[in-house]
Amino acid sequence: MAIRFATLEDIHTIIDLGRIYHEESRFKHYGFDPDKVASNLRGLIEDKSGARCFFVADDANKRPYAGLIGCIESYFFSNEPVAQTIIFWVHPEHRGGPAALKLVTAFKKWAEKRNAFELAIAVTSAVHIDTSDRFFKKLGFQLTGGNYSLALGG
Repeated sequence: MAIRFATLEDIHTIIDLGRIYHEESRFKHYGFDPDKVASNLRGLIEDKSGARCFFVADDANKRPYAGLIGCIESYFFSNEPVAQTIIFWVHPEHRGGPAALKLVTAFKKWAEKRNAFELAIAVTSAVHIDTSDRFFKKLGFQLTGGNYSLALGG
């Protein structure tokens, strides 16, 4: 298993993985637009600003099965750079393996190279919240709040 930056050649595989993530998450009631996903992935992969990253974990066949998309920003009230996840997901068949730890490690190193003041990881999918909580606390993260949503039906 290797961790690397995603490439344009990964987009179709990642869209397929995105469908699995979408179906198991609280977002399953939202529409899934593969063209929008492809466009967003393309923009992310081609972004050379250094403010966003997209790491994938490859299986033995060099096909992605997990990924972490992150960015570096600052809070509204401060200029300190903070590295935050946008999406972090491991295929259900690979959970409990080394991918999650290795992805977080790669993200942390990426953030440190950008002099991030903090690493912030959000769990917004509502998938395995308790397991995620234990995992992140084991790595030294502190729980600093929660994610709440209210369906409006729009």
